Amino acid sequence: MERKVTSLKVDPELWKQAKKLAIDRGISLAELVEELLKKELKKQ
Repeated sequence: MERKVTSLKVDPELWKQAKKLAIDRGISLAELVEELLKKELKKQ
């Protein structure tokens, strides 16, 4: 699957917590963001 490169402005503390969560799950930050976006979009 082709990936889209983008940039976001995110609160630094939130970004730090997200990075830690990704590390704890053994996945990249990009994978975590994609996983959370998919989960949220399925709710609709």
